[in-house]
Amino acid sequence: MRKNKEGALELSIGTIVVIVIGMSMLILGLVLVQKIFKGSTQSIDSINEQVLNEIVNLFGDDSGNLLIKLGSTNSVTVKPGDEFGVAMGAQHPDGESITRETIQFRIQLDESNSDNCFRRLGKSGAEDLFITPINIWNNLDRFTGSTGAALIQIRVPDNTPVCSQKVNVDVKLKDAAQPFEGNFFVLNVGKKGIL
Repeated sequence: MRKNKEGALELSIGTIVVIVIGMSMLILGLVLVQKIFKGSTQSIDSINEQVLNEIVNLFGDDSGNLLIKLGSTNSVTVKPGDEFGVAMGAQHPDGESITRETIQFRIQLDESNSDNCFRRLGKSGAEDLFITPINIWNNLDRFTGSTGAALIQIRVPDNTPVCSQKVNVDVKLKDAAQPFEGNFFVLNVGKKGIL
C-alpha cells in the first residue's frame, strides 16, 4: 500500500493559508474597532465642550445662577433600557472664579405626588433610575471662570413601568449650610418601544 503524501501536503498548505487569512481579518477587525471607539470618544469630548460653552452663554442672558436646559416643559422622557444625561449649569452668585468643588449640587426626588415613580417603584426603585448619587452634595464635572456644569445621569432599567418623577436640584457653595438656588426637572419613564 502506498500513501498519498502529496494530498497531505496540500491539506497542510491549505490549512496554513486559512489560518493566515483568518489572523489578517482578525487584526483588521481589531484596528477598525479601535478607530471607531477613538472617533466616538473624540465626538463625546467635543459635545461636552459645546454643552459647557452653551451653558456659559446662557448665563450671559441673566437667567439666574442655576440652569437646567430641557425646553419649555423642563421635562425629559427616557425609555426603559436607555440612558440619558441632563446638563445643568451653576454660576457663583458673586461672579467669583470657581473650581469643581466650590459649587456643589444635590438632586432629590419629590415625594409629594401620589402617582409618581417614588410611589410606584418605591424609594429604592426610584433612586435606581439615577446613576448620579441622590440626596448628597456632588461636585461639578467641569468649570470655567465663575461657571460650572455637571451631567445628571439617568439610566432606566428594563421593565420599568411608565411613571413620572419630579426631581429637585439645589446648588450651594461648598462651605455654606443652605443652597443659594434651586430648580427642577421632570423625568418621564416612557414605554419600551421597538427602536
